[in-house]
Order: sequence, then C-alpha cells, then structure tokens
Amino acid sequence: MPPQAPRDRERRAGFAVAGLFAFLTVYFTGAFPPFADPNELSRQEAVYAFVETGTWRIDDAIRVLGDQEDKAVSGGHFYSNKAPGLAFAAVPVYRALRVFLPAPRSPSAAIFLLLRILTVSLLSVLALFRLAARLAPQGGAATSAQRRSAANSAQQGSAANFSPRRGAALIVFAVAFGTPFLFYARSFFSHTWSAALLFLAWDLVRRREDAVPERGWPLLLAAGLLAGWAAFSEYTAAPLVLFLLLRAAWRRARNAIPFAAGAGIPFLLLLSYNAACFGSPFVLSSAREWRSDFASLAGKGLFGLGAPSPRIAWSLLFDPARGLLLFSPFLVFLLPGFIAWWRSREDRADFWFCLAAMLGLFLPISGYPNWHGGWSLGDRYLLPVIFLAALVLARGLSTPLARGLFSMAAVFSAAVHLLLTASWVHLPPDLSWPPGSASLWFLIHRWAAPNLLSPLGWASLLLPLLACAVAGALALNAAAPLSPRPLLGVSLPLLLFALTLARPPRPPYWVRLWRAAMLGAFSGQDPAREELKRVGLSASSPTEKNMAGGAWRLYGPSR
Repeated sequence: MPPQAPRDRERRAGFAVAGLFAFLTVYFTGAFPPFADPNELSRQEAVYAFVETGTWRIDDAIRVLGDQEDKAVSGGHFYSNKAPGLAFAAVPVYRALRVFLPAPRSPSAAIFLLLRILTVSLLSVLALFRLAARLAPQGGAATSAQRRSAANSAQQGSAANFSPRRGAALIVFAVAFGTPFLFYARSFFSHTWSAALLFLAWDLVRRREDAVPERGWPLLLAAGLLAGWAAFSEYTAAPLVLFLLLRAAWRRARNAIPFAAGAGIPFLLLLSYNAACFGSPFVLSSAREWRSDFASLAGKGLFGLGAPSPRIAWSLLFDPARGLLLFSPFLVFLLPGFIAWWRSREDRADFWFCLAAMLGLFLPISGYPNWHGGWSLGDRYLLPVIFLAALVLARGLSTPLARGLFSMAAVFSAAVHLLLTASWVHLPPDLSWPPGSASLWFLIHRWAAPNLLSPLGWASLLLPLLACAVAGALALNAAAPLSPRPLLGVSLPLLLFALTLARPPRPPYWVRLWRAAMLGAFSGQDPAREELKRVGLSASSPTEKNMAGGAWRLYGPSR
C-alpha cells in the first residue's frame, strides 16, 4: 500500500468523525426548559442587554429572561460575572439574528439556540476538523518541521519517515465523544470555546513556520488575537497565552511582536469593559460577585486560586463524581505519549509548549477550592487543553497493542459520556458515578435530553447512538491493525461499562430526593410530583423528613 493511503484513510475517517460530532451539536438543543443554567443565562443576558438596551447592565435582561445567581453588582446595577470574551463575540451574531427573529422572552428562545450553534458549536467543530487535518496531514509535501526532522535523521544515518502516526481518527473520536467536550460544545459555556481558540492559535503558529517569511506575520497576528480571546473568555487560559507567545518566538524572537499585538486587542477590550462596568480597568467581575460565598471564594489567593493541593489534584483525576481518568480513561496514554515524544527528539518546541500548557492549567485548578465546577458535568475547567492533549496522545500509539488498548479506553469513555449527556446533565458535585446513579435512572423514567426529535421520547436517542457507533467504527477501521482485534476491543469495554451500571448500590436518601425533584420540576414526565411524594414519604429520620419538606416546598407542583 502506498505511504499516502493510510494517511488519506485516517484523514477521511477523522473528518467523518468530526462531521458526526457536528451533527450532534445541532441535534441536541443543550437546554432543559423551564430550567435555565445560570452559567449560560448570565452570558445570554449580557448579550441581550448590550444589543437590546445598549449597555452591559443586565437589570432589564433579568426582568425579561429571569434571575440567576451568576452575576456581579456594581454601582447599584447587575452585570454578568463571567469573563466577557464569549459575549463580545456573540454580540454581532445576535445582532444579525435579530434581523430575522424577534427579541427573546425566555432563555429557551430559538435565537439563543442559534446563537450557541453559530458561536461555541461552530468554532468547536472547526477546531475538531483542524485537529483531524493536523494529526493526519494530506499526502504530499512534508511540513518544514518534518523536513527538519528528516534532515536531522539523515545526518544521524537513519531513514526519513513522513508517514502519519496511526490512530489519528481514533484520537479525534476519543476527544469528541469520550470527554465533556461532547456536552459543552452544545452549550453556551466558554470551555470548549476557549479550547478551540487556543488550538487554532497554535495551528496558525505552526502554519506560520511553513509560510513565506515576509508573508507570515498576519498568521502570527491572528494567532495572538485568537489566543488572547481565549483568555478574554476564560481567565484561567491566560498562562497558556504566555506559553504560546514563547512558542511563537521559539526560533525567531521577533515573531513575538505580531503575536503580542494580536493578543493585545482582546486585552484592551477587557480593560475598557472593566472600566465601563466596574469603575476601573483592573477590576474583574469576580471582585464584584453578588453572592457572598462566591465573593469570599474570589477574594482568597489569586482570584480564588491558591497553592496547588495534592488532595484537589487527586480529586481532579480520580474523584468518583468528576475524576478525569475515571470518566475518560484513554487520557492515561498521555504519559506514554510524552515519553515517546521526548525520545523521538522531534518538535521540541511543541513538546515543551504542550507540557507547560497542560501543567499551567492543571496546577492552578488544583489550587481552586471549587475545582469541581459546581452542579455541572465533568472536569470542565480542564477542557481548554483537550486539543493539546490530543497532540501528545498521537505520539504514543505507534504499535497495534498501544492502539488496541487505547481504543478500548476510548470506547469505554464514549459510552460513559453518551449516557451522561443523554439526559439531565446538571449533576451535584458529590454524586458518585452519575452514569449509574443518575443518568440511567432518568432514562428509565423516560427523560431524554431535549433534541430535534424529542416527541419520539426514547426513540430520539437512537440517532445519536447510531452516530456515535458509526464514528467509532470508522475510527477503529482507520487505526487498524489493532491488538486485541476490534470485536474484542469493543465488547470488553462495553461489558465493563454495563457492569458498572448493573445492580448499583442503593443511593443515599438525598440522591433519591434530588432525582425525584429534578424529574418532577423539569422533565414534564411527572407533573403531579408522584415520585417526589413517594420518596418524601419514605423518609425515616428527622433529617430526612426536613430534607423532604424543603424539596417539596421548592419543587412541589404548586411552586
């Protein structure tokens, strides 16, 4: 088989996986009306306020769209407490949509669904396609980095090898379907948005190295703009921008000038936004938190970040409610990926950048008491480096055994996240193994995540299941040969996943009460709150009875 054949097969499979993922970002609405996620609503209200009222104050937006807890207060007015980069980018899109659509009267209005699709989802999918292209470059001329590597190999007496590493499509599948990226790309959150911006910025830096020198500065300017916008949208990405600046200047120091100029644009926008909303260019929204507990948290350390904690670091990786390596075990291959990359002596600049960026995000988050992200899904604060993790993973899958074991972990991860995102996703931070303790229970009670075919009930989930299965099959086929063979490599992880769901331990009372309350309040399947009543009557201690009474007052049918 010619060298370009496996490359083209990987490339086509990677594009197909990205395309199926794109379909799911449109198929699922991402919303659970009448519930409105405060994280999303805060940003939606900021966009609404700026376009409809000409100010970033969300006072009027709250009256129209509803109150929420993710807000800042300054000068007697309310503002979003979020980093404003995503809202800034969404404003022109919202303006364009308003030409055709009326002003929204609720967070579930069609304009907000389209706004999310045309911002977060679109950019996330674009980055996924670029990842597929980067991991399996098109057959033909080698990149400058590959030519340098070949030259070094030739000097050392070894043969140059431009063949792509097998498993590119498998890595795209794992990132797209086996991580919380699956959910946050269909939500108006900033995590996948920032991940896509950072990766596309790095991609532009790499493309600059292959460009004609005198024409390369616009790529660096654009890279700086994208990277700066990532930090403008998610403040914890700021150290990653610095590392990318150093990466851009790795071989030529003057490359830092256009990159810094591009990154300075969103920085200046942030300063002007802070001055307009909070009275000083250097006062962030986190310093004006409305909720006292949020304000107390933000006031500790550096914007709430303290010294790295081994306990939190362990929880980020292994916590039974959110642990990264429990829910996405394919990420354990980061270690052999880094080792193989170091031994190859290739692309040292990218090696150090990926290592610094991943540690530069993980260590600060391990010093954040609210590391779990509240009532949400997965380790969402670590998502900004997911594409960089993919670059590392690609280095460690050179043998059929490595690809076979990785495929087993990826299939398990995809099954976990497909179930997690098939129903209610706003999960308590201390809920152990939510696929079994919550997601499966909600599905048994006929509650599927809202989608384009929601009237079909459970049957509406067959299409996403088919899309995930086809994506996995294409990725496995492109990664062949595998050891163990695909049939065994798929069956074993699915069996293991099924075992984690079978006969789960009886959940504590608060979990049963919470499930019944969410089902009755937001699914439409239990309007009379029969399940909540049943769980409430089963209370056997004064504490449980108090909990039941509180839940009935908050979520009972007359609330």
